[in-house]
Amino acid sequence: MKIDHEALKDLQPNQEKVLASDIRSDILSSASLHGGHLSSNLGAVELTLSLLKAFDPYEDDILFDVGHQTYAYKILTGRSLATLRQYHGTAPFSDPEESKADKYLNGHASTAVSVAYGMALAKAISKDESYTVAVVGDSSLSSGITMEALGLLSDDHKTPLIIVINDNGMSIGKDVSFVGREFRKLRNSRFYFRTSNFLGKAMSKSKATWKLFLRLRSLKDRIRQALISPTVFESMGIKYIGPYDGHDFESLDLAFKKAKSSVRNGPVIVHVITKKGYGYPPAMKDEKGEFHGVSKSFDEEKPSSSDSFTAYKRVLLEEKMAQDEKAFVICPAMVYGSDLESVFKAYPERTLDVGIAEENAVTLASGLALKGFHPVVDIYSTFLQRSYDEVFEDIARERCDNLFLIERAGLVGEDGSSHQGLYDVAFLKSIPGTRIVMPYDKASLERLFEAHWFSKKRPTFIRFPKDAPQNDHPPVLVDGSFDVIEKKGKDVLFLATGPNGMKAALLFDEKMAMDKAMLTDLLPTKEEIVRFGLLDYRTIYFYDAYSTLEGSAGHISALLLSLGYKGRFVPYAFKTEFVPHGSLKDLYDAYSLSPEKVIEAVSNDFAAETEKDKRD
Repeated sequence: MKIDHEALKDLQPNQEKVLASDIRSDILSSASLHGGHLSSNLGAVELTLSLLKAFDPYEDDILFDVGHQTYAYKILTGRSLATLRQYHGTAPFSDPEESKADKYLNGHASTAVSVAYGMALAKAISKDESYTVAVVGDSSLSSGITMEALGLLSDDHKTPLIIVINDNGMSIGKDVSFVGREFRKLRNSRFYFRTSNFLGKAMSKSKATWKLFLRLRSLKDRIRQALISPTVFESMGIKYIGPYDGHDFESLDLAFKKAKSSVRNGPVIVHVITKKGYGYPPAMKDEKGEFHGVSKSFDEEKPSSSDSFTAYKRVLLEEKMAQDEKAFVICPAMVYGSDLESVFKAYPERTLDVGIAEENAVTLASGLALKGFHPVVDIYSTFLQRSYDEVFEDIARERCDNLFLIERAGLVGEDGSSHQGLYDVAFLKSIPGTRIVMPYDKASLERLFEAHWFSKKRPTFIRFPKDAPQNDHPPVLVDGSFDVIEKKGKDVLFLATGPNGMKAALLFDEKMAMDKAMLTDLLPTKEEIVRFGLLDYRTIYFYDAYSTLEGSAGHISALLLSLGYKGRFVPYAFKTEFVPHGSLKDLYDAYSLSPEKVIEAVSNDFAAETEKDKRD
């Protein structure tokens, strides 16, 4: 399904409703085939249609925050969802390389207002009179980045910027922020909301005198003043209009008409009320976030599975919460995705969802640690990136004993470059005192969980990949960072990480005689490398399908070099680049990092070295 946005201006009201229904059907069909962000897109269809009637996506700058509500926008700017999230297919988020209608590359929440403000400032200076519009979810307003931008806007009465707040009362699950509570007051003022829409439509249709129009608008404003105290935005000095019904085309058309007439005198906020998941009853009833991001065939009955690191992590965490009264779990808006619902339900006084505020999650954890508590921060790898400074300054430098459970470590697949969890080892290893560990099966996870449960005055990070854990393989020997899987007393070592590493180790041909070991502590020390005997191996093959070459591979290579290692260190890991969207299989194959392809590469290299030894 592809539509030219120019055709929208000629649509009749009944045609708009039919088109909105067709777009929802396309979104549902695509999500069932490829997975994706469902609820947020279903709720933004009418909003997107009206936006593209009011603004030109190629001449004006329309920025979506997060970019996971752009499926209708993609359709209406000539793109198909038939290959959504597939390797070399339609991107999961906004992507300027895909279309000139996309003005910035994004995949994380809360950046649109700041970016749009910068664009609007640049255009004002260069006398560019095109519009700048940021479409922002209400939960993104709880982020420090957005609030900092709004703080600047409160003193700006000239820059033309329209901020559309798509208010559905939800983050991924329920919105927990202060701003969210303020919006609930407006949402719940049903008399004003209905009266506002009625008067707004009457004003837009009225052919009466301008004097009558002004009276109607004055009446509408007096009703709001009588029923509702000034909004947080008006208190900040930013023009505010709304709220408007985000599923009613007349209301939306009026909202954008008013915004365009007001914005030349400075920033204006348009408050639009929508329903997340609109048009699909299961998603409309969802308060947990089950339909926020869905996997393919989400609408088919599937047996529940506990065969994942995330599920087993939750079991271990429940046990620790029962045993340790000082344990406290913090999660930034991903309670459902991190499988923590039962933990939060069982321990409401020792759990906290901070919303889309990752920096606050980390610094808050440091305060708990400084008072003797045991804070556990459960966070996605890609969202941890925002908290680098807080980990450095408020955790590591304070020597706080904090445990981080890093979800979605390594490839995540179809969500693409903004969500691949490949980079945390590389940036965390620069912070003094950090320990980063990764299991390869359930037994190793249990051992690592126990060993690093608040036993040392430092931050510890346990990484959980999307790949399922391998069957338990008791190591021949556990030596610090290294689990020996097979010891043949040879001078060649195959060293690997994670479940793919274990899978590769088990694929070796028996003729390829070499020692095999799993690296569980991803930043081994010099002392551990010497004690384990890495310097004695003529060749070390290192396989890490969960990080870039600057991660563990770079760390080990640098230590070997500093210790005067004379042998060959051959790493297999992702290059330091942004990895696009696609299925895990397609991406592993494309980067030659599947267990099968790595074993093939090691086999060829091993054979070549063996042949060279014979010639020598």
